[in-house]
Amino acid sequence: MLRKIAILAIPALALVVAGVGPVRGQFDQVYLAKGTPNRGSITAMSKDEVTLDMSGVARPFAVNEITRITYADEPTELNNARNAVLQRNWGQAEIELKKLDGQTPSRDLIRQDVEYYKALCLAKLAMTEGGDKNAAATAMLNVVKAAPNNYHFYDAAEVLGDLAISSGAFDKAATYYKPIAAAPWGDYQMRAGNAVGRALVEQKKFEEASQEFDKVVAIELSTAEAVREKLLANIGKAVCLAETGKPDEGIAILQDIIAKNDPADAALFARTYNALGRCYLKVNKPKDARDAFLFTDILFTTDPDAHAEALYHLSKLWTDLNKSDRAVAAKNTLRERYAGSIWNTRE
Repeated sequence: MLRKIAILAIPALALVVAGVGPVRGQFDQVYLAKGTPNRGSITAMSKDEVTLDMSGVARPFAVNEITRITYADEPTELNNARNAVLQRNWGQAEIELKKLDGQTPSRDLIRQDVEYYKALCLAKLAMTEGGDKNAAATAMLNVVKAAPNNYHFYDAAEVLGDLAISSGAFDKAATYYKPIAAAPWGDYQMRAGNAVGRALVEQKKFEEASQEFDKVVAIELSTAEAVREKLLANIGKAVCLAETGKPDEGIAILQDIIAKNDPADAALFARTYNALGRCYLKVNKPKDARDAFLFTDILFTTDPDAHAEALYHLSKLWTDLNKSDRAVAAKNTLRERYAGSIWNTRE
């Protein structure tokens, strides 16, 4: 889902202009990360490729290049929900989708999109604000079983893995991430490797996790997506180093990432500072650890899981630093904002 979420930087007005109006009603539209939408009629779809008939010319699009698809004659509510998802406004997306209850979509592809986004909203809300994670997992599994050749397949697999981690079912997570590792694109394979590595970290299998992160870094790919995945792998590697007696090496890796990358990537920097905080805890520098987690809490809050992790550690650190009022505030924010996070269940 990282490629789809990256489009968040597009102003909301641009999304509205590009996504609604007569043109959207007449054509299917395939959106890539750059350029105008490609308009035509979808004639084939698999989990790897979407084919668009453009004035008699069949043009295939690899799924890893697609940010979203809109369909001819789709209901306005679906387009509204999709735009809300791009803004990570899961609650608003769910409201829009509920308006479609009882309606019969005119095409199977539209029905599949509605069901996917319903399951996605259930999952995202369950992992953040709180909800029934088992019901969310069942809904997403039903989506995959009903439409295994839909272009959302890999994103659905990732969500299922994330739900498993959020539920504490770490072994099951790797099973869900496995199909992503088999995707035909290196950046997806790297994404899966990082996800499996994080699941192993949660199980305290740091040596195995480190090997997964090393595999990601070793992949010879230099696209923007690949470079980012390698940075994420190095962040995971730093945590593993800290947990296996080499926190100073981890700190060096993380400080280098901070020095050489753009803090506009809030999710990347949130994970970096969280990892740095964990390293400082291992060298018994609680104030430095506090400062690292505060960077996430104050500046990089757009990644819910990373922010929840920072709040968890801050609630502990403020207590250790005799700031009980701030400890309580951090704990309350964690409970109120991220009731569904796994970090909210830890002592």
